[in-house]
Amino acid sequence: MYKLGYRNNNCIGCVKGGAGYWNKIRVDFPEVFKQRCEQSRAIGARLVRDSNGNRIFLDELAPDAGKYPEEPDFQCGFMCEIVSKENNL
Repeated sequence: MYKLGYRNNNCIGCVKGGAGYWNKIRVDFPEVFKQRCEQSRAIGARLVRDSNGNRIFLDELAPDAGKYPEEPDFQCGFMCEIVSKENNL
């Protein structure tokens, strides 16, 4: 993940990521991006914000949105591991 330009080695497609992170995932891991789009729609989770600050679904995210290097860093925790195991992620 570091060699691909990611700042951490969290789960691929971490729901804590911002618009730039998700657009990087869209390019580097298109199948993961597609899966998270479907999962977020299924549970009604709008994971990112648009340029106006409104929460949107991943499949509504503009491909040029966000600036990953400038977005806040995020960390995994024990709750991420629990959710991951419960949802077979």
